[in-house]
Amino acid sequence: MERYLTPVELQQLLNAAKRVNDPLAQRDYHIMATLALSGMRIGEFSLVTLGDVWEALKTNYLFIPREHRKGGKRDHKVFVTHTLRLHLFALASTNASQLASTPLVPGRDGQSPMTIRSFQQRIRYWANEAGLPLNVTPHWFRHTRAMNIMRDSEARDPRGVAMAALGHADIRSTAVYTTPAREDVEATLTRIDSGKGQRVTLSQLRKDFVRRAG
Repeated sequence: MERYLTPVELQQLLNAAKRVNDPLAQRDYHIMATLALSGMRIGEFSLVTLGDVWEALKTNYLFIPREHRKGGKRDHKVFVTHTLRLHLFALASTNASQLASTPLVPGRDGQSPMTIRSFQQRIRYWANEAGLPLNVTPHWFRHTRAMNIMRDSEARDPRGVAMAALGHADIRSTAVYTTPAREDVEATLTRIDSGKGQRVTLSQLRKDFVRRAG
């Protein structure tokens, strides 16, 4: 798995927009943070309405109907953590409309959802501003959410948590996130090559891998 952002890269990207005192930049900051915290596909996110967010702020769950999801077979719900709540509230608060049916992030006409291409262009712009030599797309945030769960979860079954959070129908779809993260590989190779006299055995590397993979 290569198409995700490390915690440092994600912070660089978010800070690039957050530090700009401009309404569009602030909007983009909240969009990127919401994608990173929710793991939603960009198609799902683009169809979220103000009414959906108002209900989510009451119930702590953002409902994604199956009609808006890839494959169109399963409904999904995104747990609204405290941090995610702040970004959803910010996006809803800056929306000029008060109609429940209005897209959370409208396009230029103020009525239709912002296009997928526009989301892609804005994220690519901020990746460039952040100095990230990466072809970052909206889907990277979904992978980033899963990788963060696999890395930081203290649950007995981190893969199951990632599966539920992303709304996968099959656990095999989540298996890709059990491979070692690139930063873990780099850190291990650097430690091996440091020449500090510390023996690193294959069994220890296996234990490290099993711990990370859950």
